Amino acid sequence: MFAHKIVGFTGPDDVRWAEADEPAADGGVLIDVAAAGVSFADLLQTRGAYQMKVPLPFTPGMDAAGVVQSAPPGTGLAAGQRVAVLLDYGCWQEVVSVPPARVLPLPDGMSFEAGAAAPLNYLTALFALARRAQAQPGDTLLVHGAAGGVGTAAIQLGRALGLRTVAVVSDEAKKDFAVRCGAHHAVLSDGWLAAVRDLTGERAVDIVLDPVGGDRMTDSLRSLAPEGRLLVVGFAGGEIPAVKVNRLLLGNTSVLGAASREFFEQEPATLAGLWAQLVKLRRAGTLPDPPVQLYPFANARGALRAIADRKAQGKIVLSRLA
Repeated sequence: MFAHKIVGFTGPDDVRWAEADEPAADGGVLIDVAAAGVSFADLLQTRGAYQMKVPLPFTPGMDAAGVVQSAPPGTGLAAGQRVAVLLDYGCWQEVVSVPPARVLPLPDGMSFEAGAAAPLNYLTALFALARRAQAQPGDTLLVHGAAGGVGTAAIQLGRALGLRTVAVVSDEAKKDFAVRCGAHHAVLSDGWLAAVRDLTGERAVDIVLDPVGGDRMTDSLRSLAPEGRLLVVGFAGGEIPAVKVNRLLLGNTSVLGAASREFFEQEPATLAGLWAQLVKLRRAGTLPDPPVQLYPFANARGALRAIADRKAQGKIVLSRLA
């Protein structure tokens, strides 16, 4: 088979597409990969900047979709079944061995590309909104970086959960894209707080979901209504901000971490439960499939550069059909 390998930490140029041995099952589920997701975390791994360190060389990729080759007895999985997977790394190869608990049945009618786009971003967004923030219908949700993979997942899920969604994006094209993805309102990141206040008035924002970090933290806290919640999902902006806790005290607000990968390792059953919720929302017609940008499976470098250059709209996916 062929696989991508990170061989150094200089960025996308250190990703190599080369022949490799097929993995042994070793108690896992063998899957022929049809499509694999590309995320900001993968870009960080190519730079050696991700919090999880893996010895070189290794195959990146945290989510994928494909067809089961073989599965151990008692897993409820069978050869020929269409599935999605969520791993810490290892998805950017043509065949992958996956622990049974990390294999997720793909809903009828969902393409491999959409299936590869869903596990990391949509499970993270649902974990953040439903479990960490305890979102309720009627809440106002503000999403930073709303045209990216996590951002579009949060916008679509927010709409499906009955939230009023406000997207914050960097340019007019992404503003239009966020609205097409389901945002009730979209504003530009330049001067976003004043624009949001014009929309929400005195009620302000109940939940902020922030995968960007950096200098937006203070204004995000200022945007919150009493008992509002700020969800920290990542730091795509490159800077980890500090919080002055007196702002939390005076506003009766909260800052909540939403690290889904770590939580799923601690509470493995949560993964299947959240996936079942996503499937239920999809079947009800309230949650559309993820918007994707496709790249040929062998062109991981191009996909990573699109993320580095902030050109991504929705989730970038490597597809063997592209």
